[in-house]
Amino acid sequence: MEDPVVNVNDVNDLDADLPKAEDAPESLLDIAQESAESVHSSEEHADLAPASPGPMDEVLDSPSEHASSSPVEDEVPVSPIETNDVEVHVGHENTASEEDAADALDRHLSEPVDDEGDSNIDQQENAEEENISEADDKKSVSEEESANDHDAVQTQLSFESSNPEEADPAESADVQSPMEDNSSDQVEDNTPATPEHHDPPSPEQEIPEPTVVTDVEPVVEPSAEIKAAPGPDKSAKIKELEDKISELESTLKSKDETITSLQSEVERLNTEIKSRSVPSKKPASAASDPKSKSVGAKKTTTRPASGARAVSKPAPVSNGVAKKPAGSPSKRTGSATTRPKSAATKPAGGKSSVGKKAGKVANKVEMTKGIDGAAVRSNLTWVDLGVSGQKEHAVKLMLRGRGIVCYPPTDFTMDGIVSEKPEETLKINWVYGYRGRDSQDNIFCLPSNELLYFQAALGVIYNPATRTQRFYQGHNDDIRCIALNPANPSIVATGQAAGHDEKEGDPHVRVWNCETFETLAVLGLGTLQRGVGSVSFSPDGSKVIAVDEGNDHTIYVYDLKKKSTIAFQKGHQDPVLGAEYIPGQNSRFITYGKGHIIFWDQEGNKLLKKSGLFEKHPKPRFITSLAFTDKGEPITGDSNGNLFLWNPNERKISKSKVGAHEGSVYSIAVKGDEIYTGGQDCKVKKFKVADLSSEDAWELDSATHGRVKAVTFVGEDLAVGTYNNGVLFGKFGDQPEQIIYGHGAGDLWGGADHPSENTFATVGQDKVVYIWDAESHTPKHIFKVEKPAQACCFSPCGSVLAVASTTGEWWVLDSNNGLVLSSYKSGPEQIDAISYSPDGSCIAVGSHDNYVYLFESTNLREDYKPIGKCAGHSSFITHLDFSDDGKVLQTTSGDYEHLFWDATNGDQITSTKDMRDVTMATYTCTLGFPVCGIWPVGYDGTDINALSKSHNNKLLVTADDFGLVNLFRYPCCDPAAEWSSFRGHSAHVTKVRFLHGDKEVFSLGGRDQSIIQWGIC
Repeated sequence: MEDPVVNVNDVNDLDADLPKAEDAPESLLDIAQESAESVHSSEEHADLAPASPGPMDEVLDSPSEHASSSPVEDEVPVSPIETNDVEVHVGHENTASEEDAADALDRHLSEPVDDEGDSNIDQQENAEEENISEADDKKSVSEEESANDHDAVQTQLSFESSNPEEADPAESADVQSPMEDNSSDQVEDNTPATPEHHDPPSPEQEIPEPTVVTDVEPVVEPSAEIKAAPGPDKSAKIKELEDKISELESTLKSKDETITSLQSEVERLNTEIKSRSVPSKKPASAASDPKSKSVGAKKTTTRPASGARAVSKPAPVSNGVAKKPAGSPSKRTGSATTRPKSAATKPAGGKSSVGKKAGKVANKVEMTKGIDGAAVRSNLTWVDLGVSGQKEHAVKLMLRGRGIVCYPPTDFTMDGIVSEKPEETLKINWVYGYRGRDSQDNIFCLPSNELLYFQAALGVIYNPATRTQRFYQGHNDDIRCIALNPANPSIVATGQAAGHDEKEGDPHVRVWNCETFETLAVLGLGTLQRGVGSVSFSPDGSKVIAVDEGNDHTIYVYDLKKKSTIAFQKGHQDPVLGAEYIPGQNSRFITYGKGHIIFWDQEGNKLLKKSGLFEKHPKPRFITSLAFTDKGEPITGDSNGNLFLWNPNERKISKSKVGAHEGSVYSIAVKGDEIYTGGQDCKVKKFKVADLSSEDAWELDSATHGRVKAVTFVGEDLAVGTYNNGVLFGKFGDQPEQIIYGHGAGDLWGGADHPSENTFATVGQDKVVYIWDAESHTPKHIFKVEKPAQACCFSPCGSVLAVASTTGEWWVLDSNNGLVLSSYKSGPEQIDAISYSPDGSCIAVGSHDNYVYLFESTNLREDYKPIGKCAGHSSFITHLDFSDDGKVLQTTSGDYEHLFWDATNGDQITSTKDMRDVTMATYTCTLGFPVCGIWPVGYDGTDINALSKSHNNKLLVTADDFGLVNLFRYPCCDPAAEWSSFRGHSAHVTKVRFLHGDKEVFSLGGRDQSIIQWGIC
């Protein structure tokens, strides 16, 4: 479970009348600051979870393992779609002046860059490489001379030394073929060393005799016992030793047979209990605080796609996620640089085993016999906790070394408990939001006048006329870029970051049909390093180019028919933000990015590049967007707000419009002789192609929509994607209609279902509160709160909505008009859980300060009085539920504690066994007997972020750290229970709830900021 972070920059953008004009895309500028603050934050905050009594956790994804040796600028992610978030732990104020920082950043980025040598960037790069090589050679000479001097003193055998400076270093080719190794720009110098010249010694000089060193077997002195023994006794001694060796070999063979027998018995028992298998766990640094995750950090493991119950039929596919049959080995493929190899493996018996490399104590349940002495059902595991000679049975779950005892109800029997996965499945009905905050220029219009864009791990096709959506679900992590085939507009290419899938978890490009949603090709799997920053089709649709986000920013050209690489070449030493083919030319394309624009020519399997010349024009820090006129002339927008029209043959600027926007130009769309641009100043502007003269502007509300990130035409209408993850639609100049809504800054954690209507609420760190109509998929109400919001809940009657913040404040709002009825503060830290009692007379507030605050709410609209504080947890509160009568409260915490409290005064109920017959009105806590079967072997308490049982008590849905929504039967008290998993999110899923009527479920994505509404069918 991740620790939601406060995004200071994004939150301030929403309140400002007009965003600060920056000269570079926010994703690239802030990611470095974000990484620095993440490291600083991780050093400051201690882990809250208790240490495991098992072996120490092994850090698999420590920053040092992925540290780059390239210059600092190369460490900046290449794509302009990186998130503009800065992690700030609650309780620590940011003392830096954001306005001063923004002004300093504007001055720094607006400063013209020295344009000297624009025409020969390649020569500069080669010169740098030669300087590095020369420095390395000199260092090598110094080291070797020192070593040789030392050897001469020791052995006087060294009469000559190598001279690397006399050998010419090997030069790497400017263009590499697909068969060449492109992993490093440095070429090892294998030239034989040239011996130094020595004058022959004069007769008067005495030449010392060299010491000859030979390999001699060491002399082993015999023991005193052997020395003393005469000849015949030695033979007897040898005989005695041989007899002892023979005896030991016999004993060893016997023990080997015993071990083999025990292993066979273990495999037999494993087969009987049908345990599930999961992959290796995450590093201990993340596990200690279930909600602390760094920006951009990805889960490097994957959850099984379904329950591991043995089946004889082929594995079914549900919602695009294949269900594995039991017994199939859990293997992980792909680059070790992107994901650590799983330490959890599945042996032949079907039971998962977690090796020592996992660094964790596996979730295990101890088994004993039943009351009558006979073994209970093998798929239900019990422990005997009897006292004073009386039998007492319960389920004991181990989470990272902590034993959690779950008592069944007094009259509980296994009759009616089914371990098979539920017959119901989930199907995506709607996806709220659009990926605009950390992406740009990513909306396309299909021939059917439908909009093509992406959100989380889904390709989305939206019809504005019918207000319907269709989805491509082939990806397993964040989609980073998208392109449409100009020769066949039904073919789409999308590139993703490293993901969770066992076979296709590495970064890659997927080519698919937007009508049938069939995957036509998977390109770059196993060769791309960090992610795909840009993708584009050739004019004839036969080739695809992709920009790798690795340190070398490599450009790959793929043959779409053969599904293979044609050529690849290092793109630039600085980040490359995009790539586009020149219209009508299948072998010429342009790449652009930080301080450069490069014109490429493909000749067979070679790529030749020439830099664009800015000449007298100001060279910007970033080229941020690219489009083409009907004549094939490139138009670029940059971080200074300028527009440049280029001559592609001369690689020179033919026309310019300086200061077209205040800040970066993120998107350019050309329609006939008109150019439409969207920028950081929250404006859509229109220019003439002939002279780049400005005609008109369409200004958006900066607080509601933010910057313009994408512009495209749908017939005569204009579709505009915004920084706050929404899409506007309408004719240029008219008042636009917002057709897609979504949350903006920060992670998304807060959500609640309405008790009597088919609506639900979501609250985010963007300070926005949405109350959604689940039938029309539009917001009924939109409210604003003062602080970043983290959790919410409806009152039993639904008339008020309680909203909790990341700073300890919480408010009671009128759910119909958003009026703040009253406000309170419960502790100084973040509030993750808040809930009303079933009758509405009490509200419980769970804080990161380890306390639960209880308030009496006789009048729901005002006057909440504190009645107690639950003190006993040793970590922050994650979930809480009231009993049916409202007298008992159950809570869970970040260190996997499951405690009970008297809801009338906050006193702890120390006897968990006495609570075995208490029925909860809701069940959102991730621990307890009714939900003990949701934990597979190898999971710890941080991997399941949320759960919810249906109102009819038949189904249970969970949200995990691997981007999956999982469906179980309820109660899920069988540790061998099977489940179905459904993918749509690309990040940790933070919240999941059943809607009124139990016909639909909604889920929230943390980092991807998406809301997915699922239908139960």
